[in-house]
Amino acid sequence: MIRVAKEADIPAMGTLLVQMHHEVPLEFPPIAPHKVEAALRGCMQKGRIFLGYRGERLGGILAVQEEEHWFSHGKFLGDLVFYVAPCARATRIASHLLRSAVEYATMRGLPLLTAVVNGEDVERKDKFYARHGFTRIGGVYSRGL
Repeated sequence: MIRVAKEADIPAMGTLLVQMHHEVPLEFPPIAPHKVEAALRGCMQKGRIFLGYRGERLGGILAVQEEEHWFSHGKFLGDLVFYVAPCARATRIASHLLRSAVEYATMRGLPLLTAVVNGEDVERKDKFYARHGFTRIGGVYSRGL
């Protein structure tokens, strides 16, 4: 089941995002819960957060928010976070979350830009986005993390 997040969902989303943080293969700084909560609240005001459930358990999140390109006044929906927990990766939650975001972008008349920022299984993630009609336009590189 996919649904739009509400304010009351913030603690559960925070727990899921802590799990995501622990999967990152680099040494990122520790999570600041108040910043996570503020970012989620801001995303609710500037876009939508879609939650995917496996039964009663929260299994995934895709948060998108309206942004302006740095080089123009053109707008787009960009992802704040897209994460599916290991317990839900053998399901269709990721596809359903992405479809919900595409429908929202279409309704808003905006392009949807999303990124792969965790360097694990990049080829599989590229294929996932290609199956859903997305085109790869770049990459994320790091030095010093």
